[in-house]
Amino acid sequence: RSLVPNLFTVLNVFFGFLCIIHAMQGRYMLAGLYVVFSAVCDTLDGIMARLTRSASEFGVELDSLADIVSFGAAPSVLVYALFLKAHGPFGSLLAAFQLLFGALRLARFNVQLTGFHKDHFVGVPIPLAALTIVSFMFFFTPGTIAKDMQLQYAYMITIFVCSVLMISTIRYPVLPSISLRTLRRQPLLVPLLLLMIGFLVLTKGKALFPILAAIILSGVLRATVSAVLRCLPFTRVVPADSAGDSLPLDPESRRRCI
Repeated sequence: RSLVPNLFTVLNVFFGFLCIIHAMQGRYMLAGLYVVFSAVCDTLDGIMARLTRSASEFGVELDSLADIVSFGAAPSVLVYALFLKAHGPFGSLLAAFQLLFGALRLARFNVQLTGFHKDHFVGVPIPLAALTIVSFMFFFTPGTIAKDMQLQYAYMITIFVCSVLMISTIRYPVLPSISLRTLRRQPLLVPLLLLMIGFLVLTKGKALFPILAAIILSGVLRATVSAVLRCLPFTRVVPADSAGDSLPLDPESRRRCI
């Protein structure tokens, strides 16, 4: 039973290898497309593992090894070959960020993993970070990126932010698994997925970057709002004849925010 999900994991790492080959040969759009294929296989191996009830520690380890190639090394080689090689040692270091921080993120995930079911991710998942970096190229096209220096700086910021957020403690929700139970509870899930896929097809994949960037920024915004709310002192209303309008009930709340 474990053969089917493991086959998709092997395809995942194989597509990552093809991405590296085509990036080195200057076929950047095709290389980026192979990262998308890897992400599809990464999703399918989890679905197949649940359907066949064959989730195992071997599958988890194999999946992490595949992810570090497809979503760590492959995007790093792609952005280096695309434009960062022209920026010398700084470009080499920045290109390696996705690989280095991705390795740290996967190691932390494996250590903290308890069981095979999770309701959230701590930090941006490495496939999401890789797809965001690659979809930036889809949105602006390689030729435009190579000519526009300001666009290259924006790309550098995107790479840095996606890489660092992988090892952050910001929580991101897990996509709901596609099953009969999920469809009964969330009947709009399939129409929304089909609508999103159709939108991506109509825009020839260019809408992928704004969608993924919005997902990443939503996590940052949610974490920022939660931090601000935790920093606000709790107050209670006192009678009008008492001194002052309100008194803090939790003086430790501010200290925890430092």
